[in-house]
Amino acid sequence: MAWLGDVVSVPFGVASDDSHAPVTRGYRHVFAWAVAIGLHLILLALVAGVSLPTPPAPASSHSLDVVLVSRPAATPERASAIAEAAQEAARLDTAAETAPDLLPEATPEPANASATPEPASAKRLAEQVAAPSPEPVAEPEPAPDAEPEPLVAAEPVSEPVSEPVAEPVSETKAPSLSGRELAASATASLRERDFAMSEQPAELADQEQQAAREAAEARYVDAWTRRVQDYGNRFYPAPPDLDGQLKVRVVIDHQGQLLQAEVVQSSGHPELDQAALDTIRGAAPYRPFDRGMAGLDRLSISRIWRFGTGNDFGVR
Repeated sequence: MAWLGDVVSVPFGVASDDSHAPVTRGYRHVFAWAVAIGLHLILLALVAGVSLPTPPAPASSHSLDVVLVSRPAATPERASAIAEAAQEAARLDTAAETAPDLLPEATPEPANASATPEPASAKRLAEQVAAPSPEPVAEPEPAPDAEPEPLVAAEPVSEPVSEPVAEPVSETKAPSLSGRELAASATASLRERDFAMSEQPAELADQEQQAAREAAEARYVDAWTRRVQDYGNRFYPAPPDLDGQLKVRVVIDHQGQLLQAEVVQSSGHPELDQAALDTIRGAAPYRPFDRGMAGLDRLSISRIWRFGTGNDFGVR
């Protein structure tokens, strides 16, 4: 029994010590580390999953910026229109500048095209020459006649090349004139017109002033004549048995005061001459000169007086 107990107890005791010791200690640490690592991985996954939907927030702010920028509608349209016009003008200028460069480059193309068939013709000639090789010797004579013919045909090809070169040169001048040069000529013509209008000759200005002054004088003389005629018919009638006409010269200053009155040509009747002078002196003073007569100190009036029947008289 003792042996059996020893035999039985020893393996059971050893088995119990060896099997339970690593489970309770070593595997616990491993299990704890595994759980910790798993929790960390889960947390990282959660953090990554939560951080991913955050980027859409700045998208809404960007949309607000776009709305704010699109509010001003009047000024950008003008600015864009001006920018488009400037771009079109620059595009036209660049096209006009590049046109003369492109045209002469395009002209040698037919020359190249014409040059390319030359090897083909040479090949054909070579084939023709190679083909009749077994033929008799009498046939090579037309061969030199056939060779200069393509050469003669190649010569006129060079002639049209020189012709289109001269034509685009005249055409390229037109866009250059229709671009900046036309604008410059237009501005120059406007400046010349403004300069000519601003610098009018002094003679034209004097003529205008003189015409205005003459018109003002004519109006003043007409008013003076009516006043004298009305005044004479009222207060200084001529004798009923006398008729005649006389010429009188009157000098009036700018304030309308009578400076001088004299009979230049008598009517032959002293009574009529005196009646005319009395009428002129009695109707004074006259009205001052008009604004159009500015600069005149005095005005000399010469008129013919006519006394008619009924003691009426008129002034011409």
